Amino acid sequence: MRLTLREAAASLDCTEKTVLRWIAHAGLPTVRLGGLYHFNRAELLEWALHHGMGPTALARELEPEADGQARETVSALAGAMRAGGVMRGICANTLPELLCPVVGHMIPDAPEHQRELVLAMLLAREATGITAVGGGVLAPHVRAPLILGETPRIVLVYPARPLPLSAVPTPDNAPIEAVFVLASPTVRAHLTLLALLAAALRDADFRQAVLSRASEAALLTAAAAAEHAHDSAAARRGRRQ
Repeated sequence: MRLTLREAAASLDCTEKTVLRWIAHAGLPTVRLGGLYHFNRAELLEWALHHGMGPTALARELEPEADGQARETVSALAGAMRAGGVMRGICANTLPELLCPVVGHMIPDAPEHQRELVLAMLLAREATGITAVGGGVLAPHVRAPLILGETPRIVLVYPARPLPLSAVPTPDNAPIEAVFVLASPTVRAHLTLLALLAAALRDADFRQAVLSRASEAALLTAAAAAEHAHDSAAARRGRRQ
């Protein structure tokens, strides 16, 4: 679905003037027709993730409306992380070596050919399948959802040693310390969960918990607190409008 300039600004929690500046100087993707700017939701979320932003307004717009799933099931960050779990100390020098055991963790009872298929999906067009969001963190790409299972899951993966730049080039030249892998029941759930993750990664306490390899309980607490803080901030902005 296309967004107008005003809708794009609201989704990014900024002014229209700021959006125009980002178009001119920061590569914000848009199409101009008849003198008017039009924005694609997925491209907007992708750009925001690349630039370390958390488009919480867009996340709420992407929540399911009539598929019978509650917000707590579809988009609660801590719930998805609890369902996915944390994998630590994975010995790997490349992204495929890191992701192979992750697939086994996500679908342990699947036959080998299905695991190979899921791994291939994660690695397809590697440059667009998983993207560096800065500071040593990798997250799924907005255009490469892994549609799997009935419950949204986020697996947080810690390599035994940071992945070298030769394995995954990053814009800030930071070796990879942590990788998030998402599995969602629908594309809509993927976009919603990814937007919430992007927002949480802007939270200093959550990001510190991730990079310090905190306990799973501490990670879940930080995730819930980050999501609550962003929801509260969005509610305050809504009351001021």
